[in-house]
Amino acid sequence: MNRIFSALLLLCLFSSLLNAQSNKEDIDKLLKDAGYTLDFVDNQKGLKIILKAREASKRIGYKEGLLKSGSMLTVFYMREDNYKKVIETSREMEPLALELKNYIALTDLYRMMALAHGQLGLSKPSYEKYQAALKASKKIQQKNTRHYKTSLIYGNMITYFDRMDDNYSQDSILHYLKKSLEEIKQIDDNSPDTKLNDKYDILAGTNSNIGMFYINQHKPQRVDLAEKYFMDAIAIYDNKKYKLMAINRVLLSNSFGRFFQAKKDYNNTIKYATNALELERKANSPYMRKESYEMLADSYLELDNKALSKKYMQLYTSINDSITAAQNASIEAPVNQIVSQEKKKHTTIIVIISGCILVIMAFIVRLFWKRKNRILHENYESLIEKLKSEKKPGRLTEEENYGKISSDKSFTIIEETTDALLLKLEKFEKSKNVIKKEVSLTWLANHLNTNTRYLSEVIKKYKGKSFNNYINGLRINYIVELLYEEPKHREYKISYLAELCGFSSREVFTTIFKKETGISPSYFIDNLKNKDISSGTENKE
Repeated sequence: MNRIFSALLLLCLFSSLLNAQSNKEDIDKLLKDAGYTLDFVDNQKGLKIILKAREASKRIGYKEGLLKSGSMLTVFYMREDNYKKVIETSREMEPLALELKNYIALTDLYRMMALAHGQLGLSKPSYEKYQAALKASKKIQQKNTRHYKTSLIYGNMITYFDRMDDNYSQDSILHYLKKSLEEIKQIDDNSPDTKLNDKYDILAGTNSNIGMFYINQHKPQRVDLAEKYFMDAIAIYDNKKYKLMAINRVLLSNSFGRFFQAKKDYNNTIKYATNALELERKANSPYMRKESYEMLADSYLELDNKALSKKYMQLYTSINDSITAAQNASIEAPVNQIVSQEKKKHTTIIVIISGCILVIMAFIVRLFWKRKNRILHENYESLIEKLKSEKKPGRLTEEENYGKISSDKSFTIIEETTDALLLKLEKFEKSKNVIKKEVSLTWLANHLNTNTRYLSEVIKKYKGKSFNNYINGLRINYIVELLYEEPKHREYKISYLAELCGFSSREVFTTIFKKETGISPSYFIDNLKNKDISSGTENKE
């Protein structure tokens, strides 16, 4: 009887072990599916699979499954820009990562913590975590994995240096981008521990990022230096041998669009921006969609396709408003709580390779967006200096402007010299006629007693613009001076200001204003208002 009982007990124990092993294999399969779904299919669907695997791991005490599912959750939260949850989830997984003594996991953990702290404006802990990540990476045994993780750290560190507005930080950004490129090139294509797709995914991204540095940050802009890096990135992008993550293809497509925009190749800009929008349907990234809309609006305007430019400017304005509202809603993140917790010793969690790549490129986008805002402010200051330095004699009335010209009915073709016409144009520019909606080439030619062909050629030769661009520029100059000189107009709606200076719609006005000044009308008005408030405060003191 005892023998039978012992046999049954052993049978049950063996069956339990087999069942546990089977459950672990099922969880591993779930996690593999989750990683693929997260990277190539849909974020929300990937989240559901991750949570399912996480619960299953808890039920059977599968530590590796808990660690990996927790890591994937961190990637998901990073994509959602939820830095608080990134840090919380990482810290929850920290003891487990330490227990398993996984240096790959610790390297990724420190790096992710550095990124999250940096985005919350906590520079010191961010830098400390980067140093911890570099230290942990040196303990990784596998050579190719070590090169890969070190490349990711160097690529991420540029977000730290970008917060320092000096020459040293600019040199550091390029230095670490090139170090990242050097590390990734040392990975063997046949490496058993690093996938070929992962290597070339980050290789394409890093080349693209260096190219963007020469276009957006290097002074002066060096499109020639950027071209080599973009061509290397495009070669990988177009090679069917490599399967790049869909979301990274979106980022690359937008970067390529920016490159061709800098080259004034607007057809290729439209090609890559449109491709980015198609790919973004799966990635669902508002920031990337916003950048694509902006490129399309600007490029179609340069190609004189006002209808499509207006369409994409409307889409850009709409999504920009949505993003701004979302950012304002998340400002109250508990940063103080994170600062107090930072006083304790922490380590971070392993993050899957695909998530690491996404984090680098997503933050690169935000890095260059921040740089762009800085350029906007420089454009604003330049415009204000121009307004201060220019003498404004005032606008002439129509009678004053054309009285002498129209009274002379005996104008002959011989008397229509270039100098005479330029003098008439100068008077026209100082008049309020520039804001009349009926102004056209024919209208102006009639008022100046000349013909349309001669007038068009003189404007093109001596003003350096087509007739439409010439008139649009005068109208923008008019409204800029009006906003600067008369504060009451700053309270009016953009649509009213557009109509006031002769534009047919708010969208066209906004697009032309940005093209002429480098900033949007709302940005210009907001800064004028802020300056008034600051001046008022100083006067009271």
